[in-house]
Amino acid sequence: MTAASSNETAACRCHLSLAIVSVPSQPWEKPMELETALCRGTVFESLDMPFFVGGEKHDQQHIII
Repeated sequence: MTAASSNETAACRCHLSLAIVSVPSQPWEKPMELETALCRGTVFESLDMPFFVGGEKHDQQHIII
């Protein structure tokens, strides 16, 4: 065992909770068309939450090859 791996093993023995997660259930919905989903990065309309720099929406053309 190397010094690095023994340090990692020792760090894992502390059993601290690093995070607590709460995930709401998501009802099933009809998926988007494949081309639209690939451009938007999700197949579900309710999860389509684009990030706009500066808060402004910019229309962009996406090309699928």
